[in-house]
This record gives sequence, C-alpha cells and structure tokens, in this order.
Amino acid sequence: MVEATEADAKSLSPKSRRVVRLLAFVVVPALFVGLVGYGLFSTAPPNSMVGSDVPEFSLPLLGNDGTLSSAELAGRPVVINFWASWCEPCREEAGDLQAAWEKYRDQGVLILGVNVQDSEKDAEAFVDEFDLTFPMVRDKDLVLYNELGVRGLPETFFADAQGEFIGVGSGEEIGQSGPTKTLGAIDPAVLESQIQLMLEG
Repeated sequence: MVEATEADAKSLSPKSRRVVRLLAFVVVPALFVGLVGYGLFSTAPPNSMVGSDVPEFSLPLLGNDGTLSSAELAGRPVVINFWASWCEPCREEAGDLQAAWEKYRDQGVLILGVNVQDSEKDAEAFVDEFDLTFPMVRDKDLVLYNELGVRGLPETFFADAQGEFIGVGSGEEIGQSGPTKTLGAIDPAVLESQIQLMLEG
C-alpha cells in the first residue's frame, strides 16, 4: 500500500505537485489559524452587553419559596455572578464575592448569585460551605443565562444604578465540563475596580 502511494506521488505532474504543496503549506495552516481565531472569538467576553439594560426576569430564590425579580434591582448597582457548585474557579472566587458584599452593601451595591446547571442540594451546600450571605437565585432553565450570552462558568456582569451594564468580568478559558466552558475566577482587582466604576457612575 505504501509503495503504491509513493508511486502515485511520483506520477503527479509538476502542476499537481504545486497544488499539493499549496494545500500543505498555505491552505492547511490558514485553516488552522482560522479555527484558532474562531475559538478565541467565541470565548471573548460578551462586551456587546455593555451599554444594554438588565433584562427583565423573575427567578426563585435558592432555599426559599420566594422569588427575586429584576424590578427589585432598580436604583442599585448590581454584580450578577453565574456559578455552579461543581465549578472549581467558582470556589476560588466565592470568598472575594462575599468580601465585596460585606464591604459595599451599605453603599447600596447588590451582589446576586445566579446558580445554573446544578442541583439545589449541591448549591445549598456550596453556599453553606463558604458562608455566602448575598442573595442567590436559581436559573434552572437558563433563561437569564442565555439572555446575557454567558460563555461559561463563572462569569460576572456589572450593572450601574440605572440598570445598564458597564462591564463583564471573568478569567481566561481554562477547560470544559461537558458543554460548558470553565473560565478562570475573576481577579479581585477587577471586581473591586468594576464596583468602584458602578458607584462613580
């Protein structure tokens, strides 16, 4: 079989050999670069949300019979953090989010955790483990998740008191869990600076 392939290659005309070389040295690398570029583009932060309004929603509170709606966010700067208990970077940033909540809640800042792709029992255990006291809702059907174009977990959105998004924060993509991209934990300095911008705005 190998001998036949080598014979076929030798029997190619000079023009055919040029075409093969073109494919090997130009087209294939170009396709590779294109795929890499698409991958980077598809995981870029959804900056198109910046400048748009927080969509209307009403989601059940975690571990509670009540709900929390977008109307209750009116007039407050809001940090919306999407997370799941199985997400390792979510564990890394949980303490930073709690610290920000304790530092800024008296200034009117609301931190809202949005639990997705998780069981309620595991989500409640996560909240207890990290002593999280800011409000948590469950987006079981991924309504808000899809509305905001969330790329993966964890991902954090910042909206000012007028209900307009001013920024999106997350780390670089570091892996994949099934269909969901795993993103790095938000940098505490980014969290702090975005909250300051929300307050100044």
